[in-house]
Amino acid sequence: MARMRTAGAVLLALNLLVAGCGGGGADPGGGPPGGGSPGGDATPRRGGSLTILRASDIDGWDPDKAIQLSTFQTLPQVMEGLVVPSADGRSVEPGLAESWKLDAKAKTITFTLRPGLTFSDGRPLTSADAAFSVGLWRKGLSMGTLYSAITGTDTPDPRTLVVRMSRASTFTLAWLGNGSSIVVPKDFGGRSRADFFTRPVGAGPFVVASYQPGRRIVLERNPRYHNPGLPYLDRLVYEVVADPNQQLLRFQSRQADAIEAVPLDLAAQIPRPERVVVHPSATIHGIFVNAARKPGSDLHFRRAVSLAIDRARYIQAVFGGLAAPATGGLPPRVQGSAGCGCVYETGVELARQELARSSYRPGTKVELVVDATTPFSTRAGETAAALLRDAGVEVDLQKLEVQVLVDRQAKGDYDLSLGEVGSVSPTVGDIFGLIVATGGLYSGLPMKTISEAFDRMDVARTDEERTEAVRVAETWIHDNLPYIPAAFPDRLFAVSPKVRGLTVTPFLSYPAQRLWAG
Repeated sequence: MARMRTAGAVLLALNLLVAGCGGGGADPGGGPPGGGSPGGDATPRRGGSLTILRASDIDGWDPDKAIQLSTFQTLPQVMEGLVVPSADGRSVEPGLAESWKLDAKAKTITFTLRPGLTFSDGRPLTSADAAFSVGLWRKGLSMGTLYSAITGTDTPDPRTLVVRMSRASTFTLAWLGNGSSIVVPKDFGGRSRADFFTRPVGAGPFVVASYQPGRRIVLERNPRYHNPGLPYLDRLVYEVVADPNQQLLRFQSRQADAIEAVPLDLAAQIPRPERVVVHPSATIHGIFVNAARKPGSDLHFRRAVSLAIDRARYIQAVFGGLAAPATGGLPPRVQGSAGCGCVYETGVELARQELARSSYRPGTKVELVVDATTPFSTRAGETAAALLRDAGVEVDLQKLEVQVLVDRQAKGDYDLSLGEVGSVSPTVGDIFGLIVATGGLYSGLPMKTISEAFDRMDVARTDEERTEAVRVAETWIHDNLPYIPAAFPDRLFAVSPKVRGLTVTPFLSYPAQRLWAG
């Protein structure tokens, strides 16, 4: 992991850290557990269309610009990858590759492509296209670091792709299930990169019928998709509506069929049978510490902050109870998730005692920076500030615009920052690796133990080996607190009775090709 280039991972972390989710609502209840739509077991039927609302647009069709969750959800619907996430989000399944074999001794993954693959424009899709795409991923500014084990590719025949690695990385295979590991034509089919991603061609279940940036994406069935029975829908429309109240009005009037992420304070306004709850999501909500300067450089101070955050009280105030208390510093419900059996204790008296052991001087202001653009983030900041003040920390709460917050965090110009980071793939490894690359999510603490644990996890051959490596990391995070995990928040989708076949992974992707209009 020490070979990782950090610039791309830093960019990814910065944007994910400041993403809010809403909170403060009633128990969403209703809907099936685990993120499945409440449409029953009726037989899927082909045809029709659905309209889904989302708060933010995609970052464009170029995977190197992928930051928003909506981008990871949408890209593979047009440009499928070699593998796709399983329904439970803990493994990968065949995508364009019908099978694969990881050879630990040779340090290779050999993929066998499905026979007769074509892009949506009718051009054959071969291993040369897949090899070109792997090269794009490796060079990516945003996430090239997460493909760092890959050293090159071989294409012994049109259906065989051999991925060569510096180590027998199992993380690399799982990471290929994220939404940006997409396959495109070699040399962009003779077009420039910019032109290609303006009008992308892929081998996914849908094609782009139209795209109005910031407003609307219209996808239509790809008649050349490798599974001739999918997708079920003729058309899938995504509309960007930033105002959650406007989203709700459109959903209630049936001008839209679903909302991808409902702020939890609006949960009570959605009928229980129309709620799909992901509990908890593979997201960590917490307080991120600048340990490169005082007072955050003092472990006793970091312990005091952790003790001051009464998780139950915080979750009720911020999320309306729609979150699980954080039991670790890595995301839950993905491959490799494993707690350390550690307890993140809370208690105001314990916090005061720990604060007294620290170098913090009473009355010294400690800046807590939060995103000012959502009621959720400001409420979370106010709640965290109140808990810290109860413990004796003089908090200066700064509510900042997102870009200002991102810039200050990148420069280390803060004491504490409130936010989230979440998996975008079926493995704990993406956040695990991100923590190493960003120095503990910008804490500035040495990452030797975490880095060594990641390397062991990366080449683990069994669940037991993977779990042990993750537990080493979880124990180090608990003992050193580069950041203070507070909650694993839920996510809520609003789904009308018309929407069938929706299954949502813990990292909030879903196979749109299996959606159908009931």
